[in-house]
Formats: sequence, structure tokens, C-alpha cells
Amino acid sequence: MGSVFKAKVTRPLPPGATLVIRDGKQIAEWRDATGKLRRAPTTGAKAKRPGVIMETTTFTAKFRDGQGVIRKVATGCRTRDAAKQVLADLESRAEKVRSGVLSVREAGVSEHKHSPIGEHVKDYVAALANSRGKGAREHVSRTHVANVESALLEIIRECCFQTLCDLDRNMAEDWAVRGLRRPDTEVRRRDGTTRVKRAPGPRTINSKLVALTAFGNWLVRAGRLVENPFECLRKLDESDDRRRVRRALKSEQFERLLTVARLRPIAEYGRETIRSSKSPASPRSRATWRKAPLTYATIVAAAERGQAVCRPHVLERAALLGWERVLIYETMLTTGMRKKEVRSLTVSSLDLSEAKSTVTLRGVCAKNGKRTTLPLRADVADHFREWLADKRRRLAAQDKTLMPESPLFRVPAGLVRILDRDLAAAGIPKVDERGRSLDVHAMRTTFNTHLGTANVNVRTAMRAMRVSSQELVLKTYNDEELFDVSEALQALPTLPTPMPVLAAATAASVVPIVVPTSGKRGSTEGFAGSHSPSGEKSAHANKARKLRDSHVFPAKREKRAKGLEPSTSSLGS
Repeated sequence: MGSVFKAKVTRPLPPGATLVIRDGKQIAEWRDATGKLRRAPTTGAKAKRPGVIMETTTFTAKFRDGQGVIRKVATGCRTRDAAKQVLADLESRAEKVRSGVLSVREAGVSEHKHSPIGEHVKDYVAALANSRGKGAREHVSRTHVANVESALLEIIRECCFQTLCDLDRNMAEDWAVRGLRRPDTEVRRRDGTTRVKRAPGPRTINSKLVALTAFGNWLVRAGRLVENPFECLRKLDESDDRRRVRRALKSEQFERLLTVARLRPIAEYGRETIRSSKSPASPRSRATWRKAPLTYATIVAAAERGQAVCRPHVLERAALLGWERVLIYETMLTTGMRKKEVRSLTVSSLDLSEAKSTVTLRGVCAKNGKRTTLPLRADVADHFREWLADKRRRLAAQDKTLMPESPLFRVPAGLVRILDRDLAAAGIPKVDERGRSLDVHAMRTTFNTHLGTANVNVRTAMRAMRVSSQELVLKTYNDEELFDVSEALQALPTLPTPMPVLAAATAASVVPIVVPTSGKRGSTEGFAGSHSPSGEKSAHANKARKLRDSHVFPAKREKRAKGLEPSTSSLGS
């Protein structure tokens, strides 16, 4: 027989509680919100955290399940009679399992059917945090776990899901549609200003629906549901409402960007000063002047002025910084790596052999979790050789050695802002007239787009991009504006020469287009007969017959149906 009882729990010491000794035991005394004096035993002096031992407000059922294991289940009941009724249901279910009426899985599903859904979300998040990530990753990203938990709690709260019985696919789809109708809201910052918070887009909502589907799959694997209620959950269409559409850099923009990236760290010290028309109180005030912006036409002169005014160690540091930025951009543009993947590269990742230079990306650093070896272009490999040789020479001057585990680059956290300044100095707009933008991840779009313009096979592009879906190569990471459609039209086969217009003829020699055929009642010919009324061949009829029998307009050869009924002209086979 099972039993019901109120479990003992340890809670923090209430504020204002005093510790006293009663009958040789330490207890805590305090007054609650109503002013009533409360007493409870403490955890003792040896406990790491002082607290009080109290009973829960609800009862717990203790019984032996169908497999003979003693279990304790929270009933959630505040009265003993209600708790005993829950205990009777648990014991009845255990008896059915022992007799073979119910399976262990069905019994587990029945047990979790009416439990609060918050407990299941908590267990799922804990299991997700302890699971292995992609490839060789030991754990799933903490950011991903936090995003999944936030998405699940939001959907459960707005759909009013209380237990597993309440989970419904239609309610989740209605929630997704309502999310698109939300208006933009204003959020007040700490400094008193306000900003507009845009409503979530289809891609954001779909990511939350994916988390909900994964939660349903885990409930099935954990034996808490028989089937996933969100298995056929419909997603929103993202094609017409993409919040961030990236474009690719054109070939002529490569040189401008790399030139600016190499010179701008030095050119910042040589920017011209522009005097302001305002007259402040002090002539030495900062408001009397400002630095002129860098442009592609003035950056070379500014770099020369910077070389003249900078100290040698400052000039050396700026030159190395510009060199490093160029290598970062070249690596992204010629390999399609992401920013985090480039940041993870070490000296040992490079294989700069003369036969075939490659760079190896470890599985724990790649987004897909797979170790990949990517080829390097010959010019980029030469740049890496010069970069590493210069690094070794500088470290040797300091009696140091370049270790294989040393980072290849120091990719700054603000690389996006650095790229924005480089684009502005190069005269390349950040956002074009169609609203498409350029950022660090657009380097990957540039790499894939130029593979497509070079007529690289789709399977080869998928391997170079390290993706498993053709849609990513053909649609997501693709800028259709760089594909020359007019040049593709010239590759179409040559069209046939149209028939010449007939010269005007006399009324006597004109033959009607449709004439009745002699000897056949009710039938006509589509073109003039082979002989004109005067007995001479018609040149127009010969040209029409040849054109009709050519490959441009193939002739229809009609067959006659055979059978008991009279023969009629059929439509052919």
C-alpha cells in the first residue's frame, strides 16, 4: 500500500528570523506577513547555508510502480483526500502494467499527461544543455539553450498551454500568424531616448516554431507523449519578408576595398583639418575644427602625410594592422569562411606547400561541426607566406618563437564597424537602392556568387560553401544581380529566317489561300494546290510545303480510325 505525506524542504532563512535553542535543538522564530509567530527547525550550524526545514503545502504520493520500483510523485493536492485519490489512480495504473494491460511506455505517458508543462520545459532545457553539439563539440552553445528556453516559454504563455494535454498544433500556427500582425513598439533607453523595436519577422517566428517541434520530439523520445503534436507544423513564408538581404561585392570593388583596408590605419593620422565657420569663446576649442572624411581619391595622399608625421613604432603598428585586415578580407572572400571560423584559425591550420596550399578548419570551430580542408588560391598562399615570414622575423628579434597553436589573426570584435568605415572610404554604399546591405557575412555571399558567375558546378559550390542544401547555394547565398542575363541570351540557338513577303501580283494570277480540293466532297486544303489554274507550279506552294515539313513546323500526319463505324478523320495517335 502506498501513502501520502507532506515532504520536507529546506528554504532560506526568513528575514528578521532569530535563532533560539529549544529542547537542545536550534529553531528559528519569525513573524509572517500577517504578524503570526512562526517556528521551524533549522538546518544546523554545520550547514553551508543557514535555512529552515518546512513542510510543503501539497501532498506527495509514495507507491511501487509496475516495475517494482518505489517512487515519489507530487500530487499537487492540498487536501489529504484528494491526494489519496491520485494515489489510487497511480496504484491502479501500476497494477495494469504488472498484469500486462498497459505497457510501461503507455503508463509513463499517462503519468505525465496532466503534469504542469513548465516541469517538462525545465527538464528539456537541462537535457539540451548537457547534450553534445555538432561534430566534436562537447556541449550545445549556451546562447542557443537560452534562446530555445525563451522561445518555448513565450509560446506556452501566449497559447495558454497548462499541461501536455493542451498542446495543439493549430493554436501554435495561429500564434505564428498573430505574431506577424504585431505593430512596432517604442522602447525607452536608460538615457531617456527612445528607439523603435520592430515586430518579429517570419524568420524569427519560424526559428521558434522549430524549437517547439524539437521539444515535441524530445517528449516522444522521453516517453512523455505517444506522438509529437507539432509534427506537421506549418512554417511562415520567408521569401517576401526578409529583414536583411545581403548583396555581393563586384569584381571592380575588390581592389578598392583591399586598398582602403591596407592604407586606412596609416591614413587616419594624415587626415586634413577643416576649420569650422562657428566662432566659439575659445579659439583652441574642439568645435573650431574637424577631420576631413577619407575617400578613395584622397586616401593615398592622407597615407603619405601619415607616414611623415607618425613615429616609427606607431607607423609600424598601423602598417601591420592594415596588412592583417587585408588578409582577413582575402580569406573570407576566397574561402567563404565566417568570422568566427576565421578567428579560430591557427598557424598549424595552414599547409603552404608549393604543390597545393590548403587551410584546415577544425570541426569544433566549424558551424556544421565537420572538419574541412579548403584549398587556397596561389596569390593568397603567397600573401600568407610573407605574413608568417614577417611574424617569425619579428619574434626572433625578441628571442621568441612562433608556436603552431598561435592564432593566425587577431580578428577584432568590432569587425562590422571597421568594414563599414572601409566601405565608406572606398565609395561603396553600405545599402543599395534596393535595400540590400553589405556586412561581414556578405563576404560569404560574394564568394558563392562569383563561383556561380564562373559556371562552377552546383555540387562543387556546395562543397566549397560546406552546406548540404542546394537552396542555400542557389538562393540564400546568391546575388542574382551579378549574373549577366543579356550575355546568356546570346547563347540561345539562332532563330530561323522568316519567309519573305510576296511581291504584289495581278488579279488573274492570285490563288486563294484556301481552295476546295477536286474530287473530295467537303474537304479543303490549307495551302494553295501544287498547280495553279494555268497549270504552272506555284513557287509559294513549294515554299509553304517545305516550311511545313521542316523541323520548325513539323507536319501532322493524320491517321484514320478503323472499326465497325464509318471511317472518320481522327486526331492521330
